[in-house]
Amino acid sequence: MFFSQKCGRGKTPDSYYSATSFNHKFSNELLFIYAISGCHITSALFGQGKNKFISLFLKHEELFNRAATFLNPQATTEQVTEAGGNVLVALYGEDPATQKLDELWYHSFVKSAAKTEFNLARLPPTTDAAQLHAMRSYHHVQTWLGNEKDPLKWGWMHTPSSLFPKKSEKDPAPESLLQCISCTCKKGCTNACGCRNAGLHCSLLCKHCIGQFCENPMPVILDNV
Repeated sequence: MFFSQKCGRGKTPDSYYSATSFNHKFSNELLFIYAISGCHITSALFGQGKNKFISLFLKHEELFNRAATFLNPQATTEQVTEAGGNVLVALYGEDPATQKLDELWYHSFVKSAAKTEFNLARLPPTTDAAQLHAMRSYHHVQTWLGNEKDPLKWGWMHTPSSLFPKKSEKDPAPESLLQCISCTCKKGCTNACGCRNAGLHCSLLCKHCIGQFCENPMPVILDNV
């Protein structure tokens, strides 16, 4: 049985709900919505909460077929990544039939770059990152359904201590663009750091930390002598 918690505020206590308590047409898709929108196991999309996903499914009923892919224990990685990508394209306001994620990322970047200030973390994920997110979401939905799947085939990798989410193997943008991204953090370079939010390490271009004196430094590469 799947349960969800609504945290209380003030004197209002926490509330707990089971999947069967939702008298709603997409109660069967609740596991998918919970996983794809981000939870303590899967990755999450910056600024895209669960309410927006629910509103999306209320508006676009054709997405129910995409969600059904994640409930199918026999689904292939190709089917899962395609279905997940279509849902994310719709989430960011475009038509999955005519728009691909990388095209959407580019057009969103062009619009954002014209603004005085913008947050790169609000851009749609690249195709590579979205595929890994969809795979992890599928794996967790199947785990909830009691179907054991090999996590190493669904967006996870082994580390000495535990499983860890695979990172995108492709750069989020062309190298020439990445070299233009820097931050002006005066302390720490933690959650508010522009480089960190863009999925990048700080660099020599960063005004104060110069990619060394912060919590998001450039990786140290040791040469074998």
